[in-house]
Amino acid sequence: MPNRTEQFVSEHSPAIDWLLQPDSPSVRHRTLQDLMGRPPTDPSVAEARAAIQRSPQVSGLLSHQLPDGTWRGPRGGLWEEKGSVFSLLLLGELGATSSESTRKALDYLREHYQLPTGRISYRPIDSPRRKESTSTWMWCITAVILRAALLLGHADHALVQAAIRFFEESHEDKGGWHCSVYSSDPVKVRPPNCYMGGIKALSAFSLIPRNRWSKRLRAIIDQEVEACLDSRVCFYRIDPKGQPAIKRAWLKFAFPRYWRSDALEATDVLTGLGVRDRRIQDAVDLIRSKQQSDGRWLLDFSETKRAWVQLDEEGAPSKWVTLRALRTLHNA
Repeated sequence: MPNRTEQFVSEHSPAIDWLLQPDSPSVRHRTLQDLMGRPPTDPSVAEARAAIQRSPQVSGLLSHQLPDGTWRGPRGGLWEEKGSVFSLLLLGELGATSSESTRKALDYLREHYQLPTGRISYRPIDSPRRKESTSTWMWCITAVILRAALLLGHADHALVQAAIRFFEESHEDKGGWHCSVYSSDPVKVRPPNCYMGGIKALSAFSLIPRNRWSKRLRAIIDQEVEACLDSRVCFYRIDPKGQPAIKRAWLKFAFPRYWRSDALEATDVLTGLGVRDRRIQDAVDLIRSKQQSDGRWLLDFSETKRAWVQLDEEGAPSKWVTLRALRTLHNA
């Protein structure tokens, strides 16, 4: 009798066969492990893993890195889609291996952008006043960089350790981390602090081995997970009648997500953390409803249109969104 994983693979075989095609070794690698349960030592997993670093996406991104370790967009910023932050995130999501190139990029961010508090500043730390800032503004960027660094295998980098300390020390008792650009108007939103940012933080924390979670980090994760569940994952807005509502942008699935989020990413993060709760069912039903007749999911919105490499075409079937959706359904 087939086990649960074998049954799931059989039920979704047309889509999974598509994901296993060798033209996208990053997707193939994740499919073999996340959907089919193959161990890292399996020859097919190892073969796909080795092919990732040679892929046009990874080699293309690395070819645009500047000698100082950064990537720069047209305006010279590190935060643009062609900048360091999104480029590092892309490399991490693609499954690129840690290297001197990725370490050099993190070294630059650590030296020029990370405050003593551990938060990554939106602007270079070029004055004593800016260096002394204790603001938690735009902390979602710190979460994005933390996730990228962990995906790339730099768990012991000084930037990573300082970022984790920032999240532990600045988390508020009422939940989340304060950001001045988030609407705290209780008429519009339920959570007291940025909800999308909370998903970004959880997505980074999920990559830290549980035996390395401090007592403080574990308590934060538990509180942020409960906040998501209390909002049925994506019903965190308040409609004109005072009822929970979904933000329309959360209905559009994309991969990877930068500072934005959607119902699929949030549910994927929660189920990846081992959450099994009836309060995720609305989000799971939403994900199922967007599956196409051929078993695939579309890329509703592209974050990579202005990046150095584009993963999928907006409006077309997406291997990355399909992988994430199937993984979420498998784990739910």
